[in-house]
Amino acid sequence: MGGTEILHGVDLTLDKGEVLAVLGPSGSGKTTLLRCLNFLEKADSGQVIMLGRTINMPSAGRREIAEYRRHTAFVFQNFNLFANKTALENVTEGLIVARGLAKPEAEQIGMKALGKVGLADKADSYPSRLSGGQQQRVAIARAIAAGPDVIMLDEPTSALDPELIGEVLHVIKQLADDGMTMIIVTHEIGFARSVADRILFMDGGNVVVQTGTKDFFEKNDNKRVREFLGSLSERIGLNEHDTQNQKNDSASHSNSASHGKRGRVRKKGGRK
Repeated sequence: MGGTEILHGVDLTLDKGEVLAVLGPSGSGKTTLLRCLNFLEKADSGQVIMLGRTINMPSAGRREIAEYRRHTAFVFQNFNLFANKTALENVTEGLIVARGLAKPEAEQIGMKALGKVGLADKADSYPSRLSGGQQQRVAIARAIAAGPDVIMLDEPTSALDPELIGEVLHVIKQLADDGMTMIIVTHEIGFARSVADRILFMDGGNVVVQTGTKDFFEKNDNKRVREFLGSLSERIGLNEHDTQNQKNDSASHSNSASHGKRGRVRKKGGRK
């Protein structure tokens, strides 16, 4: 900001039902990219094409952005829950205020979403009575309840204590298995390897590599990527072990993946 160019000509395409993990060192522009895609930051140029509709990012108006956000949901690093509202009220607030749903209908949707993240029994609990992992799961339930075409998750485990990370990753893995389209900015490398269909690696505001997950980890000869992965080798080994446990646990509780017919959802980030 202040005249500094953060993103440099980022271009990406996302298929329906696909999970894209955005990786890279701190300060590489990952979060800025995600925030631009949901118009939480204003890009200086570029377009977003969602479900065949093109939006010019610098000139998009309030109504145009509001309509676009009807198809997206955003999960923040620090939960962003209302402290004076229960878990259920946090999930239903947007449905009632922004979508105009009647309270009984919103509560029915909200309870279903809380059940999906394993928190139906915490519907009447306030955030102060929930662990960090539970608060983030409420935030994910809020995203699910909106019925989005795409969920964007900005380092959803970064604010959590290590022992709480697994429960959130398990919920995200379930969403992926259910065919939810997601863009996940994460430092959980082993988890990204397990859940993502493709990897977008950023460094210095540039997309260095964008490829399939298997190719990224097993066939990538990009020097910067190899340096990045090499510096995290011990952590990758730990997370792979943890992720396999989550995967096995998920398989015992979830139905088989159902991706449905794949469509095209294009997003093109401009210059920030």
